[in-house]
Amino acid sequence: MDPRESVKLAYDSIGSDFGKKRTEPWSFVIEWLEKLQLKQPEIPLKLLIAGCGNGRHVRLANEMGFDVSAVDLSPSMVHATIQSEIEAGRSGSKVLISDVCDLPFTNNEFDAIISIAVLHHLPFELSKTAMNEFSRVIGIHGEILISCWDPSAPSVLNGKKDEEDEDVVWVSWTLPDKSTVLRYYHLPLIKVRMEQWNGINDLICNHFELKNNNQLFYFSKV
Repeated sequence: MDPRESVKLAYDSIGSDFGKKRTEPWSFVIEWLEKLQLKQPEIPLKLLIAGCGNGRHVRLANEMGFDVSAVDLSPSMVHATIQSEIEAGRSGSKVLISDVCDLPFTNNEFDAIISIAVLHHLPFELSKTAMNEFSRVIGIHGEILISCWDPSAPSVLNGKKDEEDEDVVWVSWTLPDKSTVLRYYHLPLIKVRMEQWNGINDLICNHFELKNNNQLFYFSKV
């Protein structure tokens, strides 16, 4: 199953309402970015945010001094991020509509990549395609942070199990008019996900952990 069109339509429907409920950056993202800066404080690192949502991590990284590019499959999310950047006095010109499975960047272009709560919207076949794209556009010794929801997350426990795939859950979002949209989540256990992602094109996983219902994966390119 390819859920990308379904996911895109869901987040286009959610639109600006997403930003009202997702305002603060994750603490693990802040910590990771701070550690990156300590390794190379003199030159702004080129950072790709693969799946920017409403732009909270784009704002954070720009304010920390990174050279930030960002993509999202949803035009509505990209528009929200650009508007947020304009309000902050930046152009938003590096925020693009794009599929993480087909990134519009050259080889070895970035020093680091974050993809927060994105790849859990893809089955393994497509998340591996995205991982290969991450490997292509990041330089040697570049670092990647990926987060996915864990099956233990409260929103997942209230979701609807897929009839054909036991690892797929459909999680609803209530819109301002009280209607709901369903979002596709592929949510295997963390060890299963790590087994599937092990050995992907020049990427090694240095560490993975479960933290506050988030599966966190720390990769680097060799």
